[in-house]
Amino acid sequence: MKCIVLAGGKGNSLWPLSRENYPKQFMDIKNNRSLFQESIARNIPFCDEFIISTHEAYHFIVENQMKDFQGLRYRCFLEEERKKTAPAIAIICMCFSPSELVFVVSSDQIIEGENYKDTIIQAQALARDGAIVTFGMQPEGPRTDYGYIHYDGEQVLSFKEKPGFDEAEKYVKAGDYLWNSGNFLFRAGDFLQELKRLAPEAYWACYECMRHVDISSRNIQLQKYFTRDIPAISMEHAVLEKSDLVRVVKSDVLWYDVGDLNRLSDYAKAGDDEGVIEENCQDVTVINRTGDRLVVANGLEDTVIINTEDAVYVSKKSAESDIRDIVFKYHDQYGKYFENHHIFYRQWGTYEVLEETSYFKVRKVTLYPGKTHSLHKHDLRSEQWIVARGVATITLGRETKEYREKDSVYIPIGVEHSVSNYEEEDLVIIEVAIGKMLNDEDSVTIAEKRNSLRLNSSIIKLEPAFKDYLWGGTKLKDIYHKQCDYDIVAESWELSAHKDGQSTVASGRFKGMLFGDYLKKIGREALGWKSQAFERFPILVKIIDAKQSLSIQVHPDDEFALREENEYGKNEMWHIMDCEPGAYIYYGVSQSLTKEELKKRVEDNTVLEALNKIEVHKGDTFFVDAGTIHAIGAGILLCEIQQNSNCTYRLYDYDRRDKYGNPRELHLEKAQAVSNLNMREIEAVDSQQKVTICNGYEEEVLGSCKYFESKKYQVYTEVEFAMNDASFCSIIIIEGEGMIRCDDESFKFSAADSFFIPAGQRKVLVRGKCSFIKTHV
Repeated sequence: MKCIVLAGGKGNSLWPLSRENYPKQFMDIKNNRSLFQESIARNIPFCDEFIISTHEAYHFIVENQMKDFQGLRYRCFLEEERKKTAPAIAIICMCFSPSELVFVVSSDQIIEGENYKDTIIQAQALARDGAIVTFGMQPEGPRTDYGYIHYDGEQVLSFKEKPGFDEAEKYVKAGDYLWNSGNFLFRAGDFLQELKRLAPEAYWACYECMRHVDISSRNIQLQKYFTRDIPAISMEHAVLEKSDLVRVVKSDVLWYDVGDLNRLSDYAKAGDDEGVIEENCQDVTVINRTGDRLVVANGLEDTVIINTEDAVYVSKKSAESDIRDIVFKYHDQYGKYFENHHIFYRQWGTYEVLEETSYFKVRKVTLYPGKTHSLHKHDLRSEQWIVARGVATITLGRETKEYREKDSVYIPIGVEHSVSNYEEEDLVIIEVAIGKMLNDEDSVTIAEKRNSLRLNSSIIKLEPAFKDYLWGGTKLKDIYHKQCDYDIVAESWELSAHKDGQSTVASGRFKGMLFGDYLKKIGREALGWKSQAFERFPILVKIIDAKQSLSIQVHPDDEFALREENEYGKNEMWHIMDCEPGAYIYYGVSQSLTKEELKKRVEDNTVLEALNKIEVHKGDTFFVDAGTIHAIGAGILLCEIQQNSNCTYRLYDYDRRDKYGNPRELHLEKAQAVSNLNMREIEAVDSQQKVTICNGYEEEVLGSCKYFESKKYQVYTEVEFAMNDASFCSIIIIEGEGMIRCDDESFKFSAADSFFIPAGQRKVLVRGKCSFIKTHV
């Protein structure tokens, strides 16, 4: 199950604890944890990936707070312009398979209780039956700042906007109303289908936006230019108030939305009362977020006092909600206090201003592991750096040196400099700046210095991305024990950096990272010199389980695909891992055709009569070059090695429809343009290839083209092979089990495991009784 965390809210309701650029979901609430971190932590047992929807201004705050979750898979969707909840959720769901269970949670809520697990399990069961589930909480009393759900069992009768006090009191007395938590659970396809039916303008605007957005990396930028036509609409208004699929689960947990300081103080008091003295006070809340100042309250009642590093707030509790109006009224005069927290977040880490005057500034600078502050210079100030913790790799002019704790470095005016942290812990530097200008305007970036990471891994194991196409089966779960919630799993993309489905690093320092982001970390040199001619990572490795026949389709070559789709073409190789007796594939035309004849055969349902129908057997291999009309038949399990492309033109699909009744799109015109319509006779590759018998193993060349070469190894005891700087290596286990070792790292493996090894002078040992396919450029 995927978890969408809504973390884009803006507001000053908890000022001065929260700020415009540091909203309440990110501030510490208890034991140095934030509401956002609490939202992540309580859902780790249920979700295998977290997708964080937030404003681009909060990007580096999110990155900072996610550092505490080592190896957790997550992505960020960064909005430039807020569009409310329905578009934010829809855009993310468009990246998922329709069968994916999606849990949407708000990041500014407090939820506690042993029954939380039972609530999620109940909602999952409803969602698998096609329901869109919302969560309702038992009201503790009449609240005017919450929405209400009128319900009968699991049925939702109506949603009520935030009411006045008298109306809220009626709801509570009636007993059949719940607070609306703003959290939801559903299958991605069910929600998108309802959005398309009930709010088509929002659906198609989101769809059009996603056609232009690059989703290949962990951080997805939703630029205002592409979202400009998307209406701002809430989940309730777009779908929940209109759909008959909506169900409610009554949650027996402690829940409340943190909307004011009084509610927060009830929960997060621990640690906030240090340095506080209260004498002769009644109904007084004091929160002290400074470590070196004492707050004394004497003879007060009905009062809230908040003390932070740069601001103090004192108010009657009854007037505490007036803070929004105060911020608006005095924003022009005191904007820096309302906008910014005392800690500033950057891509490379954080800095905190410890002291500032008109002629000097003292900052605490923290660089995260593996990060670099770009090469830059200052024209109006000099700086003195003192390493307080860690090891700093500092470039000063043309010289680069390591500096350790208590070492000091002087940076003169106008000298280019940068700092990197290659260690496993944070680097902390105390910086003293002296000069005429002490802000970021006196900082000229020379270059974004490339960070050559000191990698711990010479080999990594990968976890696949899954596809639930309607023709798929269950063998990937039943036989190979792939961890996936889908009812059917048609494909597992075992080694993929493609935006439509990236595999994930499953081991080592970068565990949880998308494979495409990992490749950026290790740099193009790690792919080998043969890969330098390719703009993108060159290959994609899949396992395909065809319970039913796939559509009749064709792939374009590079020239056509790059021109028409901004995508590579697709040449691929199939190795039959297993098949049912009599299973077959379609491969090329059995008679020469014109484009007009091909179109007519598609229209009158006779196209199958003009294709080569080839019976297949376990161990067969076929090379499907671009332009070849083809299809995998029912009952076949195969490993596919292909170009890194998802460009497919569907020619014929037996008039099948998806679970929502939608016909699958055909691409007849483009398929006609790229198809090779000359008659050809094709045989399985393995009948033509020579097997080399060696001591302890057999080696067989399966296929070779300009994009990749694949060899199959049948191992009886062990095999060792050498790598070099020419190419990376992909290993996918076809059968058996054993151990793989590269340099000093080793992994146990079983069938359908996948490994990636960067280019370099190293040896790889595979030991056990198994077979595997090795692919390189």
